Amino acid sequence: MTQKDINVVLLNYHNRLQRMYDKQNSMELRERRLTKEVSKIQDNFMAIKEACMEQQRDCKVQKVLRQRRHEMEERVAFEKLLAEELEDTRQRNLSMSEQLKQQRSQKRQISNELMDCIHTLKETTGIYLKQEALPARVQGVVARTGTNCDQWIPFDLGATDTEGFESLFQTLQNANVDVEKWRQLVSLAADFSTTESRSSTTPRKDDAKCIPIIEIDLTSPPNQV
Repeated sequence: MTQKDINVVLLNYHNRLQRMYDKQNSMELRERRLTKEVSKIQDNFMAIKEACMEQQRDCKVQKVLRQRRHEMEERVAFEKLLAEELEDTRQRNLSMSEQLKQQRSQKRQISNELMDCIHTLKETTGIYLKQEALPARVQGVVARTGTNCDQWIPFDLGATDTEGFESLFQTLQNANVDVEKWRQLVSLAADFSTTESRSSTTPRKDDAKCIPIIEIDLTSPPNQV
């Protein structure tokens, strides 16, 4: 093999080695570029992922805020409605309280007027009623003062005892007792008892004034009345 041939072979090896070296350098360069691209893509992906997570967190926060705002608006509306209802109730209670005061005042006035009228009739007629027996029964006594002796006419009748009332009226007429005034007194006393029974059961300061005119034990002697 001549020197020329050897040189040709060596040149070929050199060229082949050079191409391999260049190819390796090119591949390393491409690898470095790919690595940079992959790293950049990863960085972008992580940035996008973080942005998505941040956006999701923001969406959740906004959703919670909207829900809380809606609940707050509903609560404010409910409190406003409740305040209006409470004010309406307070006004109704004030009105009812005022009406109740007026009714009590009217009842007291009526009771006082009835008591005055009953007291006047009692003093002028000498007819005494057992107030708490009314209106179911009519109990009492008629006191007649004479020159020689006093006369006492007791009576105890059921409210529907027609025959008993007829007999009593006859007895009263025979004793010169004004039957119409007796009827008027019983009617007023019954009205007074009905008025008192419809009143509140809660004691009041003026209840002490609304006592029966006189309580009579029909079994007692006349001088104990």
